[in-house]
Amino acid sequence: MIARFLKRQEGAAAVEFALVAPLLILSVLSMADIGLAVHSLFRIDQSLRNGAEAAIRDPGRARVLSVLGEVGATEAGPVAEWSVDRRCECPGAGEVSCREPVTCAGGRPTSIVYDIGGTRLHEGILMPDRPLSRTVSVQVR
Repeated sequence: MIARFLKRQEGAAAVEFALVAPLLILSVLSMADIGLAVHSLFRIDQSLRNGAEAAIRDPGRARVLSVLGEVGATEAGPVAEWSVDRRCECPGAGEVSCREPVTCAGGRPTSIVYDIGGTRLHEGILMPDRPLSRTVSVQVR
């Protein structure tokens, strides 16, 4: 009687599915989580590109922040934190003051550089919540 019970095949598929289903669900959720994180990074990159386009015209730190805020306001999801730093530098001499007109060695004008950064909190499905950040530097002249 026991030998006859062990040869029965009814329910074998259900048992196999019960063993494989948690791994399948875990892998699908993991892929979705990674995909959402990459999508968030792409959104930050696009916003930084828009900020870099604004910075090329050298409108000042406040205007670049305003462009980043406008782009961030049109997107769904957690709001990004933006940072914009404007600095002047001479080639080979490093950072100089932007307040007064400074000419570098050889009569060359100073370079104006914007450092733009963005951070967005990724609220993961399986991954722990973590900040995702990107930075870009734009040399105006």
